[in-house]
Amino acid sequence: MAFAEAAFRVISKRGLQRVTVREIAREAGFTTGALVHYFKSKDQVLIQASEYSGIVVRARMEQHETTRKGVDALKHVLYEALPMTPEMRGTWNVWLGFWDRATHNEEVRAITELRYKEWTGRIADLVRAAQALDELSPAVDPVRAAQSIVSLIDGIGVRVLLTGSDMSAKRQKELIDSLVDNLPHTVKRKAAGAKAVRRLPRGNGAARI
Repeated sequence: MAFAEAAFRVISKRGLQRVTVREIAREAGFTTGALVHYFKSKDQVLIQASEYSGIVVRARMEQHETTRKGVDALKHVLYEALPMTPEMRGTWNVWLGFWDRATHNEEVRAITELRYKEWTGRIADLVRAAQALDELSPAVDPVRAAQSIVSLIDGIGVRVLLTGSDMSAKRQKELIDSLVDNLPHTVKRKAAGAKAVRRLPRGNGAARI
């Protein structure tokens, strides 16, 4: 865990391409030989750094899942994945390095696919929970909605990190809110016992019923 946390800190600050195994070992307080003893390649170090970042972010998401409900829980979990703070932009540095290596390394690619399935599944479950509370329409396909949301978050992350965009935290949240709010919502039924008033044309003694 010490190496994983050290790798995360170094990569999040400098990016994968500029980081050496020696730097990671030094950050962890060990020799390069000790690091090489545990990890056979830089890709394995990257995997551990990515897993560490996932643990940190996942804990914050689970807190929202515990304390919030429905669409509110969905939105706040999604906010946690956005590069809105220096810490999360550093986390995105790790994730982008991970994506880059996934195109060259089968082990990294397999972990990437596994984590995307987990992430998409988490969002789909939140959509289902909102449907169970009658906040989102049953017509919403949870998996397709989750895929759309993941694509939007990835797009925001790439824009902010790779283009140096100064997209504000407020704007990032607005984009998420817009997508979620435009999912079909359930039309709330009238309160039980409420009677609708039907009006008849005036004149000739017509009554209101």
